[in-house]
Amino acid sequence: MRIRHLRYFLIVAEERSFARAAARAHIEASPLSRAIKELEHQLGVELLQRSKGRIRLTWPGEVFREEARRIVAFMENARTRVHSASQGYHGRLRIGLADSLAQPRLTTLLARCREEEPRTEVRITEMTVNEMLLALSHDQIDVGLTVDNSSMPGYMKEAVWSDRPAIAIPTHHPLLSYEKVPISEALRYPLVLCHPERCAGGYNVIRRWFNDSSSPTPIVAEYVSGHEPMIMLVAAGYGIGIGLEPQLALYRHPDAIIREATDDVPSTATFAVTTEGNRPAELERFINRARAIGEMRSPPLNWRTSTA
Repeated sequence: MRIRHLRYFLIVAEERSFARAAARAHIEASPLSRAIKELEHQLGVELLQRSKGRIRLTWPGEVFREEARRIVAFMENARTRVHSASQGYHGRLRIGLADSLAQPRLTTLLARCREEEPRTEVRITEMTVNEMLLALSHDQIDVGLTVDNSSMPGYMKEAVWSDRPAIAIPTHHPLLSYEKVPISEALRYPLVLCHPERCAGGYNVIRRWFNDSSSPTPIVAEYVSGHEPMIMLVAAGYGIGIGLEPQLALYRHPDAIIREATDDVPSTATFAVTTEGNRPAELERFINRARAIGEMRSPPLNWRTSTA
């Protein structure tokens, strides 16, 4: 059984079309189909049900897809570890970043990892929350970082630091009369919010703020995948942005002013998410560093942002 054929099968299972899968795998449709047939012959089962140009996975195909993912991930991890060893690394740490996280604390954490453990290779992959959980379950990452405070059965979640929410406001806007902006007042205007899928953690946090408010359903002008496009749209006058203060402060714009939310809005935790069970020493040290950095005091908001 060839690893290449397993990759072909996973592509076909995702695309549900030999033509699209062949284009994605950069081969002709005929040899791709033969590779799948060869897999089916070796396994003695039908993996795909083909009907009038449509493809769907059989139940054995569904089961084999999960096993194929594990095999491919295992081989890719083995190749990565051997290559890292050849470069002088003695350990590794694979981090999944969800919710477009790019905070000063995260920069400090990664820099400290390089300083204190130079022989541990750190690899970072951006992904959605769902992709993060899948990658954890398939041993493709060691830890995920997210602000998603939803329940995650089967995983361990630890808060490593928390941040204050903030409001991004266009210049000359009525909300600038507030030193700290009430969420109920922000809801009176069109909003630029985190995307429900691409930035699910941020979206879930903000949705809970709305559910706890007696204000009407918010008017969403645009959904965005991160804080940088949020600031761009706020500066262009599309609406009010709601996000985390350290994230918003990274993307300054002369036409967007950052104000804190009122104290009744809870701070938002960043969580380290891992699978249950024993954790490697490198991972334990990483989480301990994250907690220590979380205990460091952040500079005040007006030190990093424009004022009206």
